[in-house]
Amino acid sequence: MKYRRTTQFGNDFRKLPMEHRKMFQEAVFHHFIPALEQGAHTGRVPWPRRLRIHRIDEVYSLTWSFASPDGRALFTFTVEQEESGDAVITWLAVGYHDIHRS
Repeated sequence: MKYRRTTQFGNDFRKLPMEHRKMFQEAVFHHFIPALEQGAHTGRVPWPRRLRIHRIDEVYSLTWSFASPDGRALFTFTVEQEESGDAVITWLAVGYHDIHRS
């Protein structure tokens, strides 16, 4: 699994309060990545209820906090066409409910 970040994501992440950054990272490292490793992206296992993941065309929305701060992140999931065939997550944006407008 490979990960990339857009400039927009980097800018958004730096704007988050430290507490919210930690909440996002916890959701990614403790729930999102293990789900990917188990094959949630292929349908082998369901996504954890802790994460609400929706597909909007080619972009996925991940809800990393339901209450305060209502945190969301947008990403794409692709598979490299090279020999490795590695899956690539590209983080597009991170923030709150209004992120879908970006």
